[in-house]
Amino acid sequence: MTASCPASACINSFDDQLLVAQSQGDAAGVAKVVAELRKSVAEKATLENSNDLGVGLVLTGKLDEAIKLLEETDQKFPGSARVAANLGTALELKGENAAALTWIREGVKRDANEHGGSEWLHARILEAKLALAENPKWFENNHVLDLDFGKAEVPTAPEILPVENGKVKGAAQLIEHIVYQVDERTKFVKPPDPIVGDLYASAGDLAIAGAISPLDDRKSKTSPERFYEGALNYGAPHTDLIRKRLARYKADFAALPPWPAESVADYPVVSKRFDRTPKQTSSLWIYLGAAVALTLVLVAIGAFFDRRRRKRLEANPPPPIPDIDY
Repeated sequence: MTASCPASACINSFDDQLLVAQSQGDAAGVAKVVAELRKSVAEKATLENSNDLGVGLVLTGKLDEAIKLLEETDQKFPGSARVAANLGTALELKGENAAALTWIREGVKRDANEHGGSEWLHARILEAKLALAENPKWFENNHVLDLDFGKAEVPTAPEILPVENGKVKGAAQLIEHIVYQVDERTKFVKPPDPIVGDLYASAGDLAIAGAISPLDDRKSKTSPERFYEGALNYGAPHTDLIRKRLARYKADFAALPPWPAESVADYPVVSKRFDRTPKQTSSLWIYLGAAVALTLVLVAIGAFFDRRRRKRLEANPPPPIPDIDY
């Protein structure tokens, strides 16, 4: 039997006991830590034990009690980004997405580095939830990230993203944020979930259009293939386009040898940076050998001239410095 878990989003405690017990499905362990935290808060409430008790209440499904406690904690110990994020999550789990968005934004304002700096994306997810509640067809013309990778089989970089040296600047970090938020949600969210699916699809598009993924490593966590398959598994919008892009990716890259030396087809990916062919490796050793040889030659030349200088001084010693009385 497992403890009740949040259906989405991020929670953050000062002590990892709760999250470890919850991740292991240890309901008894979660209950034990929660009981200890209740006792600790009753004796002397602090920011840390009050926040962590709020997390424990969220994990055990006591959302109303968790929200009340976290609101009181924020009043007693104002300014904590963790409390704001946890309160936003508790409100989201209760279905109060507008209030949740307010608190998640507040958490980002207090500390933008929480959860690997990805909480801004949590806010975008809540914005998407609110938009879908007003318009069930919102995904027909929109995405959680508000990025358009085109309609072709090969995704292209959105014009609003900066491109430097053929690569989208910041693409790798953006994918890290997507992965963080998706990993947190997929621990609890079971398919279908179009928001998670849309994020997976955008990550796959960005991995190709952003030119950041090793093309031969299809087992990589940032492989477009894995992202597209996750998108289809979670029922992402625009599944026909996702299937086309996945099929194109497989067709173009499945037969590639390890560490391809050339970019393939018309994918906007600079794969030469992943080239580790024997020829390139041999050149590297040649350069290193030449550098070492040059260093040894310079040392030998210096030693030769030093010996000549010493011999000249021995043959023609300089006159002694006279003593001067001041």
